[in-house]
Amino acid sequence: MNRFRIKICGITRLEDLYASVDAGADALGFIIDVPSSPRNLTLEKAEELMKETNIFVRKVAVTVFRNMDQIIRIYRELKPDMIQIHGGPLSTEEKLSLSKHVPVIRAISVRGEEAIREALKDAQFFDAILADSYAPNKYGGTGVTHNWTISRRIRDVISPKPLILAGGLNPRNVKNALLAVKPSAVDVSSGVESKPGIKDREKIMAFIREVRRAEECLNLASIR
Repeated sequence: MNRFRIKICGITRLEDLYASVDAGADALGFIIDVPSSPRNLTLEKAEELMKETNIFVRKVAVTVFRNMDQIIRIYRELKPDMIQIHGGPLSTEEKLSLSKHVPVIRAISVRGEEAIREALKDAQFFDAILADSYAPNKYGGTGVTHNWTISRRIRDVISPKPLILAGGLNPRNVKNALLAVKPSAVDVSSGVESKPGIKDREKIMAFIREVRRAEECLNLASIR
């Protein structure tokens, strides 16, 4: 039976946190130490929100890699379930060190075929790969989709490591994205917002409904 995990990323307010949990999100993303993002949080604010997160919902600290000290500090102070790392590049030594300290989701920007090779290399070190859309000087939250055929190929080459699909997903396109890629999980931020950093309860509920509809389609197809 197909079941897609759902991560709502870029949580900045308690009301958005509660709305996401109530709607059935499996994980929440908190963006830390990324000043260019309208969803950026201080460590103190992230800790406040994480403490209010239901124990059965996974907490993901999302950041842009600068150095190992930065990542270890985030992990020690917040104790998230996982860290999602954008940016880089990372040396082999840094990848090995990260994998020893904390469960890591490695974000890959899908610009073209080279993303497949990059994902295959990083899947050796990290716990999951997140396929995101590329936009200059941005790390997620772009509102732009990418070539889902490439994401599907990434899913295939990194298996059994899980693929998380991100990039421009919203209630209107997530079902088609899931049917095309069949990832382990989806990640949404701007697609369920009323404005940058402010989530919309109705959009969150609609997004999760569409994910469940995709599951039903795939499960019915597998029975036939």
